[in-house]
Amino acid sequence: MTASISPWDAIIGYLQSAGVQHLFGLPSDDLNIVASLPSSGMDFILCKDQRNAVFMSAGYALTTNQMSVCVVGKGPALSNTLTGLLEAKNLGAPLLLLALGTGGDKLGTRSFQEADQISLVKPLVKWAYRVEHVDRLVWAMERAAFLAINGAPGPVYIELPENLMDQPVPTELQFAPPEKLSCSPSLRELDAAWSIIETARRPLILVGGGMKSGTGDVIERFASQHGAALFATASGRSVINEDHALFCGVAGLYTDLSLRQIWNESDVVITLGSRLEETATFEWDILLQDTPLIQVNVELEDFAHEFRGIKLLGDGYAAVEQWLERRGQEPDEAWLETIGRCKQKAFSQRANYLEELKRAPGIHVPELLDMIQAEFPEDLVLLQENGLQDMWSYFYPYFRFASGSLSIVPSDQTSLGFGAAAALGASVATERPVVALVGDGAFNLFCSDFMTAVQYQIPVIYLVLNNGGYGWLQNQMNYKHISGQDFPFVSEAVKTGIQIPQYEFVESLAIRSKGEAREQLQLAWQKYKENKLVVVEVFADLADVHEKISHVYGDFPLYEQQASKN
Repeated sequence: MTASISPWDAIIGYLQSAGVQHLFGLPSDDLNIVASLPSSGMDFILCKDQRNAVFMSAGYALTTNQMSVCVVGKGPALSNTLTGLLEAKNLGAPLLLLALGTGGDKLGTRSFQEADQISLVKPLVKWAYRVEHVDRLVWAMERAAFLAINGAPGPVYIELPENLMDQPVPTELQFAPPEKLSCSPSLRELDAAWSIIETARRPLILVGGGMKSGTGDVIERFASQHGAALFATASGRSVINEDHALFCGVAGLYTDLSLRQIWNESDVVITLGSRLEETATFEWDILLQDTPLIQVNVELEDFAHEFRGIKLLGDGYAAVEQWLERRGQEPDEAWLETIGRCKQKAFSQRANYLEELKRAPGIHVPELLDMIQAEFPEDLVLLQENGLQDMWSYFYPYFRFASGSLSIVPSDQTSLGFGAAAALGASVATERPVVALVGDGAFNLFCSDFMTAVQYQIPVIYLVLNNGGYGWLQNQMNYKHISGQDFPFVSEAVKTGIQIPQYEFVESLAIRSKGEAREQLQLAWQKYKENKLVVVEVFADLADVHEKISHVYGDFPLYEQQASKN
């Protein structure tokens, strides 16, 4: 008789060989996975909400640059993950979602929780596959893991029919852990781009989230060699040491007004690992009307065709390494002076604004960010949301990511609650301090899994900016002078305080004034070092917004030229 194991034993065995250490999720009635775990050495973080489970998995993947795994049930359990998959796909998070499915013997019979799950998830993943026979189980796992981490990383999906999970799997399995591949653009593409780069006097490099899988300072060295201004997309932050002399902030919507001149005067823009979504290209139709654009991406779908220029298919680091070996012109001193002058103006305006805020009552987010940089270690992992007040951290130089730090932000989908939940996954993945800067709306949406942090003793510092609700919508209503008494998006009653469950593992603090802010942040750090989950409620003023987003028009602020006329 041939020896056999259960399908879950085979799955766990493969994941173990692939180096997976943690699983996230909420299994269905099939609890055989629990029986397969003890001998594996892996930990299963049982979540309370499937959406949060995918967010946590994404946070884990983005922190480790490795594939994470999420396990859920079928039907509505699977549909609850769709928001998380949408976010993971747009973030480029390598994530394997394993879900139970209706057995093949019951398909089409209106069986309990039957749904066309493949059709639901297929638009949101790189690959979706339903395993119909145990002979295809290990093959499916290997292919899914390979696709998750290669090319542009992203989520993949495997469906496990219920009747499959009762069938024996032969023990003589050979597991092939996933191999990470890389590819350089063709010599023809590199030469075509170089013909523009070598003659450029005012180059600009934009680094996207697709560059987070790399290491080293090759981009900084290339920028220094050619005198190129360095910018990042929101998701590409922390790829570059933001204390570098040529780093100038975040592209598009989040570019400081003092730094717009650099975009306007650049004579070539090189984008590395970016899909060039709308926030990153805000105002480009004005600032880059005739500027050639060089795009480098590993995925064909990631190229933006609304911009003219040269496209290079391949790894951004490989392209930069090739260009580094070629000597172009010496950096243009006038361009370096322009970069330095614009940066100095931005830092000076930040300093003046912080001085102005000292005379204003209450605590303001720029002051809070300044204290975080002073009181928390430089190597922190900062999880962000995309609400009205949390967006201050997107605006360089109000917050800077030094060498060794990590920024994790929502994608252009900006799913509410992503940062709050992803912080738990990040904390499981690293020993570095994890800080989540979130609004009260996002925090309350996440709170179904607050108990998950308590149960598994996952330390995080939550800085909850409480403006009494959904500040972005209220800000739009106020800006457009719409009478909204019947539709209040924020409430003073809500602003009286969020309800934090009381546990020995949890430390609840509050900041209502600037006088107590530094002391409370110091206490938060001390309690975090004692391995506690710390929630610091910061009472935020609705009017505390960056000047770039003070003129609201729908999803986006007005262009600077339009706003200045108002």
